[in-house]
Amino acid sequence: MPLRKITLSTRLNPARRVLVLGFGLLLAACQPVATPTPTVVAALPTAQVVIAPTVAPTSTPVATPSPAPTLEPSPTAPEPTPTLFYIVPQQVEIDPTPQLPAAAPFPSSCDGPGRINLLLVGIDGFSNDYTRAARADTVMLLGIDFSTKSAELVSFPRDLWLPLANGLPVAEARLNSAYHYGELYGVEGGGPAELAATLNQNFGVRIDRHVVVSFLAFEQTIDALGGIEIDIPQPIRDPNYPRRSTEGTIVIEFPAGRVLMDGGTALIYARIRHDSSDFQRMRRQQQVLFAVRDKLLSPAVLPQIPALTSVLLSAARTDLTFDDIALLGCAGVQIQDTNIYNTTISEKMVTATKLQDGAQVLLPNVDQINAALASFR
Repeated sequence: MPLRKITLSTRLNPARRVLVLGFGLLLAACQPVATPTPTVVAALPTAQVVIAPTVAPTSTPVATPSPAPTLEPSPTAPEPTPTLFYIVPQQVEIDPTPQLPAAAPFPSSCDGPGRINLLLVGIDGFSNDYTRAARADTVMLLGIDFSTKSAELVSFPRDLWLPLANGLPVAEARLNSAYHYGELYGVEGGGPAELAATLNQNFGVRIDRHVVVSFLAFEQTIDALGGIEIDIPQPIRDPNYPRRSTEGTIVIEFPAGRVLMDGGTALIYARIRHDSSDFQRMRRQQQVLFAVRDKLLSPAVLPQIPALTSVLLSAARTDLTFDDIALLGCAGVQIQDTNIYNTTISEKMVTATKLQDGAQVLLPNVDQINAALASFR
């Protein structure tokens, strides 16, 4: 699909200039990936995709102990002889509850103090109806510290198996199903609220606002930007990528080098994983976000940000207010690349497990994940 040239007015009133800064930060808090300068490769054609429904497992890992034998004491058996003694002390020393530092308040000015934690969610399907019981294809936390002018981005694997919040009929499920069950069971605030509450319940993170985009909204945003460029370190091949509008699959191949992508191609790059793990897929999704940030900050696109912001906000689901956007935009232009940190909940932070019904999930290594999320509390 050829890239579409966007020509929009650059005569902006002050209120529109606030939006210029606002949308810039939503994606400015992502460190660009260092890029070599190989030959530019032409964009791949947009693939046709069909999304198969995911059925969340209804069983949980359960260990079934062997029943202990019941022994009848022999009337002639001798009295048991104790071999170890434990004398209970009159006073037990208990470690005091650790005093955690006070959480950074929600900022009231661009200069801080304060912090905003954003939940970034990409849901499956080519529809901008956000009340449907979709599943989260992408889950990220973006934290912006207004005092230190720094930002953090953390990606979560969608197969992370967690207890769900709000006492739903489904007690536990994959993380990507939390949005689904939030809409299905009518949780107040819907899918975003259930997903945020589940992360808070399991890891104690504070989530202030959310932004949710569908596959369709993602494509619309990339196309409105005029496409993005991504450096691919090595060739990628998926022989079974689902087609978009018909049954069956197609073969997808990405060459190594700098590739110019439209919205459809960027979506495939962000979702493809048959040749790799979900952890590599999360890193590619962050790479796409970095490329969007680079394009937004380019001189040719900056004047168009108000119109682009309108495109995104009309297609996304978010509880960001205009005041929030103004704060984010003000802080975003002050954040240097050296103060942007990105990571993923990696293979070392989870344990791959097969449920009784055969489903493959990831159990959290809570201590390691908590350490990675310390600043989001």
